[in-house]
Amino acid sequence: MKKLAALLLACSMLAAVTGCGSEESSPAATEPTTEKATEAATEATTEAATEAPSTERPAPTPTVDENAITFEDGDFYTGHSMCEKNYENDESDVKLTIEEFNGTKQLRIQVLDQDANGTYKVPKIVFNLAELVGAENLDKIESISCDVTGVAVGMFTGDDGSEMLVPGNVMGALGGNLAEEKKTDADGGLVQNTWANLTEFSFAEWENDWVYSHVEASIKLPANHYEAGYEGATLVVMRWGIPNQADLYIDNITFYDADGKSIPLVYTPGADQGADDSAADSSKAE
Repeated sequence: MKKLAALLLACSMLAAVTGCGSEESSPAATEPTTEKATEAATEATTEAATEAPSTERPAPTPTVDENAITFEDGDFYTGHSMCEKNYENDESDVKLTIEEFNGTKQLRIQVLDQDANGTYKVPKIVFNLAELVGAENLDKIESISCDVTGVAVGMFTGDDGSEMLVPGNVMGALGGNLAEEKKTDADGGLVQNTWANLTEFSFAEWENDWVYSHVEASIKLPANHYEAGYEGATLVVMRWGIPNQADLYIDNITFYDADGKSIPLVYTPGADQGADDSAADSSKAE
Protein backbone atom coordinates (compact mmCIF):
# COMPACT_ATOMS: atom_id res chain seq x y z
CA MET A 1 0.00 0.00 0.00
CA LYS A 2 2.81 2.38 0.90
CA LYS A 3 4.42 1.66 -2.47
CA LEU A 4 1.13 2.31 -4.21
CA ALA A 5 0.63 5.55 -2.32
CA ALA A 6 4.17 6.66 -3.13
CA LEU A 7 3.60 5.80 -6.77
CA LEU A 8 0.38 7.84 -6.86
CA LEU A 9 2.11 10.77 -5.16
CA ALA A 10 4.92 10.65 -7.70
CA CYS A 11 2.45 10.63 -10.58
CA SER A 12 0.57 13.63 -9.20
CA MET A 13 3.83 15.57 -8.74
CA LEU A 14 4.86 14.71 -12.29
CA ALA A 15 1.52 15.96 -13.60
CA ALA A 16 1.92 19.21 -11.69
CA VAL A 17 5.40 19.76 -13.10
CA THR A 18 4.15 19.00 -16.60
CA GLY A 19 1.32 21.51 -16.13
CA CYS A 20 3.74 24.31 -15.11
CA GLY A 21 5.84 23.51 -18.10
CA SER A 22 2.82 23.94 -20.27
CA GLU A 23 2.12 27.39 -18.76
CA GLU A 24 5.72 28.49 -19.31
CA SER A 25 5.41 27.58 -22.97
CA SER A 26 2.25 29.67 -23.39
CA PRO A 27 4.05 32.57 -25.11
CA ALA A 28 4.87 30.25 -27.96
CA ALA A 29 1.27 29.19 -28.03
CA THR A 30 0.04 32.80 -28.28
CA GLU A 31 2.64 33.91 -30.82
CA PRO A 32 0.26 33.76 -33.81
CA THR A 33 -2.12 36.16 -32.03
CA THR A 34 0.74 38.62 -31.38
CA GLU A 35 1.79 38.46 -35.02
CA LYS A 36 -1.76 39.24 -36.14
CA ALA A 37 -1.91 42.25 -33.83
CA THR A 38 1.42 43.50 -35.14
CA GLU A 39 0.31 43.08 -38.74
CA ALA A 40 -2.94 44.98 -38.04
CA ALA A 41 -1.05 47.82 -36.37
CA THR A 42 1.36 48.00 -39.32
CA GLU A 43 -1.51 48.13 -41.80
CA ALA A 44 -3.22 50.90 -39.80
CA THR A 45 0.00 52.90 -39.68
CA THR A 46 0.56 52.43 -43.41
CA GLU A 47 -2.99 53.57 -44.20
CA ALA A 48 -2.64 56.65 -42.00
CA ALA A 49 0.68 57.60 -43.60
CA THR A 50 -0.58 57.31 -47.16
CA GLU A 51 -3.81 59.23 -46.53
CA ALA A 52 -3.60 62.62 -48.23
CA PRO A 53 -3.72 65.56 -45.80
CA SER A 54 -6.87 67.66 -46.02
CA THR A 55 -6.56 71.13 -47.56
CA GLU A 56 -10.12 72.05 -46.65
CA ARG A 57 -10.41 75.01 -44.28
CA PRO A 58 -13.46 76.25 -42.43
CA ALA A 59 -15.16 79.26 -43.95
CA PRO A 60 -14.65 82.53 -42.07
CA THR A 61 -17.43 83.52 -39.69
CA PRO A 62 -17.32 87.32 -39.52
CA THR A 63 -19.61 89.31 -37.27
CA VAL A 64 -22.25 90.79 -39.58
CA ASP A 65 -23.82 94.07 -38.52
CA GLU A 66 -27.52 94.65 -39.04
CA ASN A 67 -26.70 97.63 -41.32
CA ALA A 68 -24.05 95.84 -43.38
CA ILE A 69 -24.28 95.45 -47.16
CA THR A 70 -24.33 91.66 -47.47
CA PHE A 71 -25.46 91.24 -51.13
CA GLU A 72 -27.74 88.40 -50.01
CA ASP A 73 -30.65 89.93 -51.93
CA GLY A 74 -28.67 89.89 -55.19
CA ASP A 75 -28.48 93.68 -55.51
CA PHE A 76 -25.21 95.43 -56.39
CA TYR A 77 -25.83 98.38 -54.02
CA THR A 78 -24.61 100.84 -56.69
CA GLY A 79 -21.37 98.87 -57.20
CA HIS A 80 -19.93 99.41 -60.68
CA SER A 81 -16.64 99.81 -62.52
CA MET A 82 -15.07 103.28 -62.38
CA CYS A 83 -14.16 103.23 -66.10
CA GLU A 84 -11.92 106.22 -65.46
CA LYS A 85 -10.25 106.45 -68.88
CA ASN A 86 -12.07 103.77 -70.81
CA TYR A 87 -9.64 101.22 -69.27
CA GLU A 88 -6.70 102.69 -71.20
CA ASN A 89 -4.73 103.44 -68.01
CA ASP A 90 -3.92 100.96 -65.21
CA GLU A 91 -7.61 100.19 -64.61
CA SER A 92 -9.01 96.86 -65.76
CA ASP A 93 -12.40 96.22 -67.19
CA VAL A 94 -14.27 93.83 -64.89
CA LYS A 95 -17.20 91.46 -64.77
CA LEU A 96 -19.31 91.92 -61.64
CA THR A 97 -21.70 89.25 -60.40
CA ILE A 98 -23.34 88.29 -57.10
CA GLU A 99 -22.27 84.75 -56.32
CA GLU A 100 -22.13 82.46 -53.32
CA PHE A 101 -18.72 81.74 -51.84
CA ASN A 102 -17.93 80.20 -48.45
CA GLY A 103 -21.62 79.98 -47.68
CA THR A 104 -22.66 83.60 -48.32
CA LYS A 105 -23.54 85.70 -51.36
CA GLN A 106 -20.81 88.20 -52.20
CA LEU A 107 -19.85 90.66 -54.91
CA ARG A 108 -17.49 88.79 -57.24
CA ILE A 109 -15.01 90.90 -59.20
CA GLN A 110 -13.46 89.21 -62.23
CA VAL A 111 -10.49 91.12 -63.67
CA LEU A 112 -10.48 90.94 -67.46
CA ASP A 113 -7.46 92.95 -68.67
CA GLN A 114 -3.68 92.56 -68.63
CA ASP A 115 -1.05 95.18 -69.33
CA ALA A 116 1.80 94.86 -71.86
CA ASN A 117 3.84 92.84 -69.33
CA GLY A 118 1.07 90.32 -68.71
CA THR A 119 0.15 91.71 -65.28
CA TYR A 120 -3.56 91.70 -64.47
CA LYS A 121 -4.59 95.34 -64.13
CA VAL A 122 -6.29 97.18 -61.25
CA PRO A 123 -10.02 96.72 -60.67
CA LYS A 124 -11.64 99.93 -59.34
CA ILE A 125 -15.11 99.28 -57.97
CA VAL A 126 -17.19 102.33 -57.05
CA PHE A 127 -20.07 102.60 -54.55
CA ASN A 128 -22.16 105.81 -54.43
CA LEU A 129 -22.30 106.68 -50.74
CA ALA A 130 -24.97 109.40 -50.95
CA GLU A 131 -27.36 106.77 -52.32
CA LEU A 132 -26.38 104.24 -49.66
CA VAL A 133 -26.44 106.25 -46.41
CA GLY A 134 -27.96 109.57 -47.53
CA ALA A 135 -26.03 112.68 -48.53
CA GLU A 136 -26.93 114.40 -45.25
CA ASN A 137 -25.23 111.61 -43.27
CA LEU A 138 -21.91 111.52 -45.11
CA ASP A 139 -19.97 113.58 -42.56
CA LYS A 140 -21.01 111.09 -39.87
CA ILE A 141 -18.83 108.37 -41.41
CA GLU A 142 -15.79 107.84 -39.18
CA SER A 143 -14.80 104.33 -40.28
CA ILE A 144 -15.62 101.71 -42.90
CA SER A 145 -15.14 97.96 -42.85
CA CYS A 146 -15.58 95.12 -45.31
CA ASP A 147 -14.56 91.52 -45.86
CA VAL A 148 -12.20 90.81 -48.75
CA THR A 149 -11.44 87.38 -50.22
CA GLY A 150 -8.93 86.61 -52.97
CA VAL A 151 -9.66 83.44 -54.97
CA ALA A 152 -7.22 81.90 -57.44
CA VAL A 153 -8.59 81.01 -60.86
CA GLY A 154 -5.24 80.84 -62.68
CA MET A 155 -1.90 79.26 -61.83
CA PHE A 156 0.77 81.32 -60.11
CA THR A 157 4.24 80.60 -61.54
CA GLY A 158 7.13 80.92 -59.11
CA ASP A 159 10.66 82.06 -59.88
CA ASP A 160 11.72 78.41 -60.15
CA GLY A 161 9.02 77.68 -62.72
CA SER A 162 6.76 75.76 -60.31
CA GLU A 163 3.04 76.37 -60.58
CA MET A 164 0.55 76.76 -57.73
CA LEU A 165 -3.17 77.46 -57.74
CA VAL A 166 -2.98 80.24 -55.15
CA PRO A 167 -4.08 83.90 -55.08
CA GLY A 168 -0.58 84.97 -53.98
CA ASN A 169 -0.33 88.54 -52.73
CA VAL A 170 -3.62 90.41 -52.37
CA MET A 171 -2.82 94.12 -52.02
CA GLY A 172 -5.06 97.10 -52.53
CA ALA A 173 -6.88 100.00 -50.91
CA LEU A 174 -10.18 101.50 -49.87
CA GLY A 175 -10.47 105.07 -51.12
CA GLY A 176 -13.03 107.52 -52.37
CA ASN A 177 -14.19 110.95 -53.43
CA LEU A 178 -14.83 113.07 -50.35
CA ALA A 179 -15.94 116.49 -51.59
CA GLU A 180 -16.51 118.44 -54.79
CA GLU A 181 -13.52 120.74 -54.24
CA LYS A 182 -10.58 121.17 -51.91
CA LYS A 183 -10.85 123.77 -49.17
CA THR A 184 -8.09 125.55 -47.26
CA ASP A 185 -8.02 127.84 -44.26
CA ALA A 186 -6.61 131.40 -44.12
CA ASP A 187 -3.10 130.03 -43.67
CA GLY A 188 -3.37 127.69 -46.64
CA GLY A 189 -3.85 124.59 -44.51
CA LEU A 190 -5.95 121.84 -46.05
CA VAL A 191 -9.42 121.75 -44.52
CA GLN A 192 -11.20 119.47 -46.97
CA ASN A 193 -9.65 117.04 -49.44
CA THR A 194 -11.39 115.76 -52.56
CA TRP A 195 -9.89 112.28 -52.68
CA ALA A 196 -8.21 110.03 -50.12
CA ASN A 197 -6.83 106.52 -49.79
CA LEU A 198 -8.59 105.69 -46.55
CA THR A 199 -6.55 102.54 -45.92
CA GLU A 200 -4.37 100.03 -47.74
CA PHE A 201 -4.47 96.28 -47.18
CA SER A 202 -2.07 93.44 -47.88
CA PHE A 203 -2.35 89.70 -47.24
CA ALA A 204 -1.17 86.55 -49.01
CA GLU A 205 -1.78 82.82 -49.43
CA TRP A 206 0.73 80.37 -50.91
CA GLU A 207 -0.75 77.01 -49.87
CA ASN A 208 -4.50 77.23 -50.56
CA ASP A 209 -6.60 78.58 -53.39
CA TRP A 210 -8.28 81.38 -51.41
CA VAL A 211 -7.41 83.86 -48.68
CA TYR A 212 -9.67 86.04 -46.51
CA SER A 213 -9.17 89.24 -44.54
CA HIS A 214 -11.35 91.71 -42.63
CA VAL A 215 -10.36 95.23 -43.71
CA GLU A 216 -11.02 98.34 -41.62
CA ALA A 217 -10.46 102.00 -42.54
CA SER A 218 -10.50 104.66 -39.84
CA ILE A 219 -10.93 108.19 -41.19
CA LYS A 220 -8.61 110.00 -38.78
CA LEU A 221 -7.67 113.20 -40.60
CA PRO A 222 -10.30 115.96 -40.50
CA ALA A 223 -9.46 116.92 -44.08
CA ASN A 224 -10.21 113.39 -45.24
CA HIS A 225 -13.77 113.24 -43.98
CA TYR A 226 -16.71 112.99 -46.33
CA GLU A 227 -18.49 116.29 -46.82
CA ALA A 228 -22.17 116.32 -45.92
CA GLY A 229 -24.47 116.94 -48.88
CA TYR A 230 -21.94 115.89 -51.54
CA GLU A 231 -23.88 113.76 -54.01
CA GLY A 232 -20.67 112.54 -55.69
CA ALA A 233 -19.21 110.89 -52.58
CA THR A 234 -17.86 107.41 -53.28
CA LEU A 235 -16.22 104.39 -51.75
CA VAL A 236 -13.74 102.80 -54.16
CA VAL A 237 -12.37 99.28 -53.64
CA MET A 238 -9.14 98.61 -55.52
CA ARG A 239 -6.70 95.70 -55.81
CA TRP A 240 -3.24 96.33 -57.18
CA GLY A 241 -1.98 94.45 -60.25
CA ILE A 242 -0.88 90.82 -59.90
CA PRO A 243 0.83 88.36 -62.27
CA ASN A 244 -1.76 85.59 -61.98
CA GLN A 245 -5.49 85.55 -62.50
CA ALA A 246 -7.49 85.74 -59.27
CA ASP A 247 -10.96 86.98 -58.42
CA LEU A 248 -11.80 89.39 -55.63
CA TYR A 249 -14.90 88.91 -53.45
CA ILE A 250 -16.32 91.78 -51.35
CA ASP A 251 -18.85 91.33 -48.55
CA ASN A 252 -20.32 92.96 -45.42
CA ILE A 253 -19.55 96.61 -46.22
CA THR A 254 -20.40 98.64 -43.10
CA PHE A 255 -20.21 102.35 -42.22
CA TYR A 256 -19.72 103.54 -38.62
CA ASP A 257 -20.12 106.86 -36.80
CA ALA A 258 -17.84 108.40 -34.15
CA ASP A 259 -19.39 106.22 -31.43
CA GLY A 260 -18.70 103.04 -33.37
CA LYS A 261 -22.37 102.52 -34.19
CA SER A 262 -23.27 101.40 -37.68
CA ILE A 263 -24.99 103.92 -39.93
CA PRO A 264 -28.31 102.64 -41.35
CA LEU A 265 -28.69 102.34 -45.11
CA VAL A 266 -31.30 104.41 -46.94
CA TYR A 267 -30.79 102.59 -50.24
CA THR A 268 -33.70 100.55 -51.57
CA PRO A 269 -32.57 97.19 -53.06
CA GLY A 270 -33.86 96.66 -56.57
CA ALA A 271 -33.51 100.30 -57.55
CA ASP A 272 -29.92 99.76 -58.68
CA GLN A 273 -29.28 99.28 -62.39
CA GLY A 274 -26.53 96.85 -61.44
CA ALA A 275 -23.03 96.12 -62.58
CA ASP A 276 -23.96 96.00 -66.25
CA ASP A 277 -24.33 99.77 -66.23
CA SER A 278 -20.95 100.73 -67.67
CA ALA A 279 -21.48 104.47 -67.56
CA ALA A 280 -18.23 106.12 -66.62
CA ASP A 281 -18.00 107.57 -63.15
CA SER A 282 -16.84 111.17 -62.97
CA SER A 283 -14.80 110.32 -59.86
CA LYS A 284 -11.07 110.54 -60.26
CA ALA A 285 -8.21 109.63 -57.96
CA GLU A 286 -5.86 112.56 -57.62
